[in-house]
Amino acid sequence: MPVIKISLTEEEFRELEALAAKENMSVQDLFRYKLLAKKSPPIFVPEEAAKRALKKFSENDPPFTLPDIYGDAWFDLPPRMTGVFGKRFFNYVATVDFIQFAGMTPNHRRASYRITKQ
Repeated sequence: MPVIKISLTEEEFRELEALAAKENMSVQDLFRYKLLAKKSPPIFVPEEAAKRALKKFSENDPPFTLPDIYGDAWFDLPPRMTGVFGKRFFNYVATVDFIQFAGMTPNHRRASYRITKQ
């Protein structure tokens, strides 16, 4: 996968982060959206994933992954964006108290999570 690098001042980067937050996107997704007019389906935001997880899983269930949360809808997300979304969800989970990181799956390809309280 090609990598494009750009240099920004701290002020420009903060401005870019604010624009991305306003769109509820990562900076990387914002570039794709603004430059290529490609946007992830709106269901792929951390808050929506958490809401779906709370509906689908309970504290007593074994750990689950993002594809477990979304089922067949997971395949609507372009493969190159799954990792970016996974990182955004991982960072989001660190800010809430109802879902926690449970470790990596046995093949070490995906993060798994568990519901901590309802």
